[in-house]
Amino acid sequence: MYKVLLIFPLLLFPVFTFPQSGFVFKYSTLNDETPSSIIETNDGGFIVCGPTGTYPVSYHTLLIRLNKYGDSLKTKIIDYPIGYSFLSEIVKLDNGTYLGVGRKTLSSGEEKLWLITLSDSLDILKDTSYSCGLGTIYKLRGMRDHFGKIVIYGTSTVIDSLYDPPHPFILLATQQSDSLDFKYFHAGTSQMVFSMLEKYDTSGYYMFLFGHYQTYTQTFSQILGLNYQLQVTSTDSIPAGLTFSLDSKNYLNRSLIVTGKMSYWGSNPRTDKLGILKLDSSLQLTSEYFFGPDDTISSPGYNYNLCIKPDNEIFYGGATNQSISTEFPYDTAYIILGCFDTSLNLIWQKYYGGDQYYGVWTVNTTADGGCIIGASSFNYKVQNQERDIYILKVDSNGIITGINTNPPSKKQGTRIYPNPGMELINVETTLNSSIVYFYDLTGREIYHQDLSPGRNSINVKKFRPGIYIYKILRSSEVLQLGKWIKD
Repeated sequence: MYKVLLIFPLLLFPVFTFPQSGFVFKYSTLNDETPSSIIETNDGGFIVCGPTGTYPVSYHTLLIRLNKYGDSLKTKIIDYPIGYSFLSEIVKLDNGTYLGVGRKTLSSGEEKLWLITLSDSLDILKDTSYSCGLGTIYKLRGMRDHFGKIVIYGTSTVIDSLYDPPHPFILLATQQSDSLDFKYFHAGTSQMVFSMLEKYDTSGYYMFLFGHYQTYTQTFSQILGLNYQLQVTSTDSIPAGLTFSLDSKNYLNRSLIVTGKMSYWGSNPRTDKLGILKLDSSLQLTSEYFFGPDDTISSPGYNYNLCIKPDNEIFYGGATNQSISTEFPYDTAYIILGCFDTSLNLIWQKYYGGDQYYGVWTVNTTADGGCIIGASSFNYKVQNQERDIYILKVDSNGIITGINTNPPSKKQGTRIYPNPGMELINVETTLNSSIVYFYDLTGREIYHQDLSPGRNSINVKKFRPGIYIYKILRSSEVLQLGKWIKD
């Protein structure tokens, strides 16, 4: 059994001229689950993928299909019969389907690279695996280049070398999951690849590493330049001392935006911040900014933390008060989201949560100009080594309560009155098995009640005066949503 908390769009004045929406979606079971990747679908909804299972190694694939309002349309668990498997990434293909990039772990310890093609409704259209001689895989990711090729990259040990440290690898594949090329970047010391992107001039790729590849530099992190034959053509430092959770995007005028963790090792109490850099076409630093509260450890989103809005403003997300010793601390944390202009001036920053421990895994822009954050939540008071998936969709100003001019279709015969009201309201419906929910403007559920056909009276005397949002559901279908005011 699992429980899902849905918080839907609230009505405020729009910042953009096109519709925006906000919601919170929570997926909770007795398993440990995290959201590795979120992709927006062709209809404006979302596909969430990640592992579900028993910490630390026994995982299978979880897929969740949401509509644009945060309602769960379908969940799917793919259970690999021999060993374990899960998807780390979803990539949109040219034909409107989606490619899941993941790994399968065999009982021998070998890990296969795993590609599955998915439809909008999570049907598996193709299933392909590759044996590349890899051992434990870390940080597996994927992207599309301008040729339409799929670039799959990560960090791994080699299965037949027990004492060799992990190094980066790349698998090039077609959108039909046919293998084109594979390379393992073996060097003398360990490196971990966090991000890749195609060069602005389409001469190859950039690979962003923590660690040194061949050439030692002044910083702990490097940018490798690669050609399309996967040969290393350049090695540069990542300035400012950024380390883990590196992310990158091509930006205006052939510049790059690079994010990562900035550790202040001599600070007491310990302080780590979220660092964001702007590099020119020669990879020289032109702007930088470090944010997050003082006297605490802040970490960027683990897999993705950087995305660019249509107006070229920048979203950058992570979490504050992060534990450096365990994934399941006896503590609380906040999700943090910052918005920057083209010169890396901080426009605003927002904090969400604080009621339990949160980790951020992915941050993506959405077609309406907003942002969707894939996080995990953990409450040590009621959980034991099991995280829940926590999806937060905000508008362009970081507000959960966005504007939505295209809500789900309303069913005739369901109404709520008086509005405004005071101590008692009535909900009339002709339908069976429906439920009315009330939320405040932060998205917090205040009250819910089962409804019967006819008039249902609800005592709202304890509600504080103000604006509330109501939502009437039957099963997972939204029958009606709107605003109710208490005088």
